[in-house]
This record gives sequence, C-alpha cells and structure tokens, in this order.
Amino acid sequence: MTRYLTGAALIAAAFALPVSAFAQYEEPDTGRVLMLGAGAYAVTNPYESAKDDLELGALPLFLFQQGRLTVDLSGVSWRALELGPLQLDARLSPRIPLVDPDDTELYDGLDRDVGVDAGLRVGAQRGAFSASAEYLIDISDQSGGQSVDLNIAWSVAPIERLELEISAGAVWSDEDLSTWLYGISTDEMIQARAYEFGVSPGAPSGGVWTPHLGVQARYRLTDRTLLIGGLEADFYSSDITDSPLMADDSSTGLFVGVMRRF
Repeated sequence: MTRYLTGAALIAAAFALPVSAFAQYEEPDTGRVLMLGAGAYAVTNPYESAKDDLELGALPLFLFQQGRLTVDLSGVSWRALELGPLQLDARLSPRIPLVDPDDTELYDGLDRDVGVDAGLRVGAQRGAFSASAEYLIDISDQSGGQSVDLNIAWSVAPIERLELEISAGAVWSDEDLSTWLYGISTDEMIQARAYEFGVSPGAPSGGVWTPHLGVQARYRLTDRTLLIGGLEADFYSSDITDSPLMADDSSTGLFVGVMRRF
C-alpha cells in the first residue's frame, strides 16, 4: 500500500525492470517500442472491517517507448539526463487505489479517487544491481501530499527466457499523504474518531516510512509475447497500525499479465 496502494505498486514494479531490457523489442527502423496486453491482480485489504480480505481485479497493460519518452501503466517518464550509469527522469504518475476504505463496513464513506503525482526520479545501474530515488508530489488535489521512494534491486536471468528482479526499499509519506493512505482526516470523520497525521492526538508528525519487498519476473513466451508478474509485500509500523482505519501490519499483492509487441 506504499506508492499506489500495493497492487499498482506491484504493477509499476513489473515495469520498473530496466527499460534498456526492452531494446530487443524495438522496431529497427524507428527505435520505437509498443506493447499491449492485460493482467490480473490479487491484493490483500489491510483496512479494518474490510468487506473482502482479498481484492481481485483486472487492468489493461501498455508500454510505449520512443527516444526519451516512456509511457506505461506506472505513468509518463521523460529522460532529462543520462550521464554514465546515472539517469534523471521527469515523472507523471497515477496513484491508483486498488484497495479503498470505501470497501469496508465501518468506513464506506471514505472514497480514495485516482490521483496524479509529478516529480523526479534518479536512478543508477551497475551490472545486475540498480538503485533509485523518486520524489513525487500530488498535483490533482487528492491527497495534497508528497512522498520519497528509495529502492534497490538485483536482477538475474536463471534461464535464457526468464529474467527475475528482487527489490527492497522504503517509502516516506508526508502527513497529508499518510492520512490519505492510512488515516482519517477531521474533515471526513468526527474529531473523536479521526486519525489525521500531525493533527490528531497520538497521530505522529513528520510523516511515516513504509518498507517494501518484492520479486518481479518477465518470461519471453515468443519473440513478441511476454509473460510478466510479481509479488510485493508492504510492512506497517505502529505509527500506521495505531490508526483505527488499519487492521493489519502488512499487505501483499500478486500480479500476472501478458503483453505482446506490435
């Protein structure tokens, strides 16, 4: 439930395998990559009184890359700078709530609509290891918050057609975003039941950190078809689980999809 409420974070992570790995799918005359597909996800719902412990759904998949531009389900990236192993990307990223407080018995009036964040991502890769730091700020007036996502990853190809990536990191969410993700603002609930970070008694100030671990995979079924998938878990500290909205100290998402180059 970190970057995009677990499920979409998992999808974004599947696309976060080094973009250069898609070079083999470029059209030789244009250098363009166009892939379309579909996927299914299963995400545990960590909210109190969840109507379903497991949320299931499907999403369209797409990837377009040409020159410095990359567009996929995780957002729009523009490669602003590339200097040796370092890359700097400008980002527009949707925040997609695949699990929602509205899917609970006690808090079914708390809607979390899709938002849009903007920011920068700095990444570096050396051999099989990569690291990134991403700063995002809400520009859609959903959460009004900011986040910093720190991530390290190790990729390996155990067999010819299969690539795996193991990742670990942590996301810092400021008070506004933490309230949107894990709490209840005083505008949404009577003050006695609200849990607004930095405002409500007992709710911490200064934002919260959420560690996450993940495994992503990409398997080449044919020269034009990829099977992608992943598993990601997010872990919540007592600063988060003290919120009356939260029932669990972790959440897990599973994603599987198929994409074809056109």
